[in-house]
Amino acid sequence: MKQARCPQQQRKIRAGVAVRATHGHDRGRLYLVLKIDAKQALLSDGAYRPIAKAKPKNLKHIVHVCDLIEADQLETDLARSCEREQDIYIRQLLKQVAENKN
Repeated sequence: MKQARCPQQQRKIRAGVAVRATHGHDRGRLYLVLKIDAKQALLSDGAYRPIAKAKPKNLKHIVHVCDLIEADQLETDLARSCEREQDIYIRQLLKQVAENKN
């Protein structure tokens, strides 16, 4: 299944957004965008890819699912807790997205 490249979708991708992987062995998995640069996004799901081992993924290989949290709010929430609590927080955010899609 090949995804059409859509510049509008790529513009929506920013920190604090839920995305779905469209290519690779993790195809279909939900992630939270932690950081973004020109060509890659740093992704975490809190379980398979915790904050300590965040996954860099090409922007062409992810699609926007929904807006979860503002980037500055995400940064402050993650800054005041340990890595374990950060991963739990990310899993809770992504669980809300998964429940709303069903």
